[in-house]
Amino acid sequence: MTVEIAARVCAVVVGAIAAAWFLASAVRTMVIPRPERVWITTTAFRIARRIAHWRARRSSSPATRHRILGSFAPIVLICLPVIWSIGVIVSFSGIYWGIIGGSWLDAVELSGSSLTTLGFTQAPTFLTRMIAIVEALLGLALVAFVISFLPTLYTTFSHREIAVGELTIRAGEPPTPTEFLTRLHLIGRLDQVGARWEEWEEWFVELAETHTSFPALIYFRSARADRSWLAAAETALDTASFITCTHILPRTGQAETMIRSGYLALRSIADFYGIEPEGAPRDRNQVSISRQQFDALWARIEHGGVSIDVDRDDAWEHFVGWRVNYDNALTGLQALVGDVRSHWDDLEVPRV
Repeated sequence: MTVEIAARVCAVVVGAIAAAWFLASAVRTMVIPRPERVWITTTAFRIARRIAHWRARRSSSPATRHRILGSFAPIVLICLPVIWSIGVIVSFSGIYWGIIGGSWLDAVELSGSSLTTLGFTQAPTFLTRMIAIVEALLGLALVAFVISFLPTLYTTFSHREIAVGELTIRAGEPPTPTEFLTRLHLIGRLDQVGARWEEWEEWFVELAETHTSFPALIYFRSARADRSWLAAAETALDTASFITCTHILPRTGQAETMIRSGYLALRSIADFYGIEPEGAPRDRNQVSISRQQFDALWARIEHGGVSIDVDRDDAWEHFVGWRVNYDNALTGLQALVGDVRSHWDDLEVPRV
């Protein structure tokens, strides 16, 4: 008899702690507006990402890989409320069993009836009815969290993609610095590129806020396989860095400010995922691109009609000095997201 009482007391205590843990996981994921490493959420995304990457590697079709890698994050977000609900049902089942005894299946049935507010099973005592009311309120709160969380997430995603789509108008699809600069040069608007840097500075500021508050957003891919928020970010940053180091335009400080906002945004996101920080500025051994790739980009831009009249060695040194600030964060996030096409790949020079 003593053993049974001890077991029932233990079931109540463990059930209450487990219920609080599952609810805290939901609140930290959907409500708290700051980066939170929640075990259930991060584990679910880690497992789903590995499965998706494994399936994507077995496909030779870019469209199929894009579909696979673009599906797992929304699926995980749909599954998370189910996981939390099941966890709460099991937790409260322990509480009910510890209070009223009987079979475990009866406790699970009462807990499921209470959380879903279906009421197909009635609590037998006053205390269990009060607990059932609390569980029902928690179930309604969980539904309210999900209803408010998902629209906010998708609104943020859509706003991010607007800027990505606008970049393709000026820089091609997929975007490249070559297309960006030569198109502006051909229409006589290269000197107005500073307005674009102001827009992208604001985009990066918003990116840092939203993609650390809702880290799962990094896995949400564009609707088109040849678009990516990471590819767009790389193109914008590399274009601004190239303009700055080659002095194609008079220096106004707009490009430099945008680059700083960009690498701070990418670093804040990369820190959440434990990606290695960048090395010291101007350390050419720390960047993922080669001098040959830089020279190939230079040649293509000149071929597009843009005049560049600076020392190439000096320009390369300055370009590395800018690129090193965001290189690790960018390449780390690209590896994490998977199947992200870099504009450097189009230069057909092996990446170091």
